[in-house]
Amino acid sequence: MFGLAIDLNKRMHGLDIARSIAISLVVFSHSLWISDFFPPLINWLMQLSGTIGVEIFFIISGFLIGKIVLRMLENEDFSFSSIIAFLKRRWFRTLPNYYLILFVNVLLWYLFYNEIPEKLYLYFVYLQNLSHNAPDFYRISWSLAVEQFCYIIGPCTLLLLVKIFPGANRKHLFLGMSLFMIMLFFGVRLYFNFTHELTSLNQWNESLRKVTIYRLDAIYYGFVLFYLYSNNFIASKWNLNLFFVGILGIFTLHILIFVFGIQYERHQFFFNVFYLPLNSISICLTIPFLVSIKLKNVFFLKCVALLSVISYSVYLLHYTVILHSMKVLFPSENLRGFYLFVYTFSYWFLVLFLSYLLYRFFEKPMTNLREKK
Repeated sequence: MFGLAIDLNKRMHGLDIARSIAISLVVFSHSLWISDFFPPLINWLMQLSGTIGVEIFFIISGFLIGKIVLRMLENEDFSFSSIIAFLKRRWFRTLPNYYLILFVNVLLWYLFYNEIPEKLYLYFVYLQNLSHNAPDFYRISWSLAVEQFCYIIGPCTLLLLVKIFPGANRKHLFLGMSLFMIMLFFGVRLYFNFTHELTSLNQWNESLRKVTIYRLDAIYYGFVLFYLYSNNFIASKWNLNLFFVGILGIFTLHILIFVFGIQYERHQFFFNVFYLPLNSISICLTIPFLVSIKLKNVFFLKCVALLSVISYSVYLLHYTVILHSMKVLFPSENLRGFYLFVYTFSYWFLVLFLSYLLYRFFEKPMTNLREKK
């Protein structure tokens, strides 16, 4: 489709749909930066959608990468060299695009503001949001830092466990490590709750949700899900029911709690400690059903698969490159009505078009290099 060979038979249709929904929610959410004059309902939905989208990405990544890590762990020759090989494959997929867009962002920042971004060196090693909120530059990179550290810490911890418990069942080590990470960083957020005083959901968003040290469990919910799914602890007859329970959970966490007046200012403990784990669990419940579904509408599947495969390029480009440039060149803060929607739809078109180009002519060729190694 559009010059890309996508074999629909080799793809998980449901996960493509989930990934497409996730990136659409993220772009939709960040569109709020265009203007303060969207209709109230759209404005409200934009405020809610971004968190859902990123958390879906975390769970899908954990589910798919968990499969790779468990397979690597079960090999008799599992070693530090295995981890390096695993990371090299991940880095061929993620780092070229990341560093290219980092360079583009630096160039734009200098052209727009005649200065080099503060603490730029941190972005080269994903430390920009390790223990505190990142600077305004390259804002969307926070979630990429979380994923990178999860992919390093998890396999290295498993290698240590194999050395300590050489005769242990490796599947059990995989599950134990994943549950330990979830409990450890649950405790870290509990500590955060008792040592920090925040006054708004925006502060929570910047000081906890987007800070690596408080989010290092995000991927491991997907690991646990894969363990349960691959070992048939989740019966296929439960898939649809679990899906609806998960959707209800997501709906409750992102809409009903606000309808019922559960706001951050009065319920800090809930948001600091329980909100993110409940969100991850709710999304996990939807995945077994999504993995199992097969659709027959070829055109729809091609559209969804295309959006899914370019989603990483979309994520990197949409906010700090495309929207940032548009707002500097064509300020939009006071737009409303017809002109606001023209601006918004033009932005969405540019996101899709430029992301397609980035994927086809840079991301995919760079990813293909790993197959030649």
